[in-house]
Amino acid sequence: MSAISTGIIILGLLGAATFLSGFVKGVREAIREYRHPQPEGEWTDSGHYGASAFFAVLASAIIMALVGFAPAWIYAGPLLAIGTATGVGIAFLVGNKPQTVPVHD
Repeated sequence: MSAISTGIIILGLLGAATFLSGFVKGVREAIREYRHPQPEGEWTDSGHYGASAFFAVLASAIIMALVGFAPAWIYAGPLLAIGTATGVGIAFLVGNKPQTVPVHD
């Protein structure tokens, strides 16, 4: 097995572990929230996820195009997928508690 394959497998296992631990945390929080609901307030979204989604799509398109020019870029696809799964797992772990403000009638 080549060094790049071994590296991708190791990174994949680390990414999967990060994703799964974050996912389990997210499911536990969702179950806890379902069992003990809090009064809802007005949602304020301070996240800026549009730009990161745009750059993720752009990176995917660039990598797919580069594979046509140099076959070595085929290894970037799995690394991009591993990075995406790891990022989602980290987002679950960090959590984005909704900051609510009271609703005034």
